[in-house]
Amino acid sequence: MHTTAPSDLPRDPGVRLFSRLRFSTKSLLACSLLLVPLLALLVWQGRQQYQEAMAAHQRAVQHHVEVAHKVLVWAQGLEASGALPRAAAQQLAKAAVSQLRYGQDDYFWINDLQARMVMHPVKPELDGKDLSGFKDPNGLHVFQRFAEVARNDGQGLVAYQWPKPGAAAPQDKISYVKAFQPWGWVIG
Repeated sequence: MHTTAPSDLPRDPGVRLFSRLRFSTKSLLACSLLLVPLLALLVWQGRQQYQEAMAAHQRAVQHHVEVAHKVLVWAQGLEASGALPRAAAQQLAKAAVSQLRYGQDDYFWINDLQARMVMHPVKPELDGKDLSGFKDPNGLHVFQRFAEVARNDGQGLVAYQWPKPGAAAPQDKISYVKAFQPWGWVIG
């Protein structure tokens, strides 16, 4: 019986190359083959968590706006029942919504379907102003977009840039807007 020594066996070029490498290089290569998939998995998992957190935040914003919308429904109910004239019911609704807060510094505002500010609790100097020409740093006509989403879809999310309370520079924001048809308002 004839046996061949391991060095006599034909070898794949990759095996020959690997056998010529120093031990430290082989160790580094083996670690890399383990770490690269692990890092890819961690990146994928981080992205998944970010997307889930963003979806949860969007749902929360929507639910908060739906609660604030109920304040408008309540006030309009007072008008419909004859308990208050429209102007008084609207004033009551604006006053109530201006005091609502959620989260750390989050608030609600009301504009109309023509992009005129009805009530902004943080920047009251905007109240009554036509904001159809207002653009964020990306060129988005923010209040026109709010009105458009409310008019066309009834409600929805809008991404834009706006200075958050306490910040001078515009920051990325996502707001949920919902139409209030009886008064031609948009609450966000």
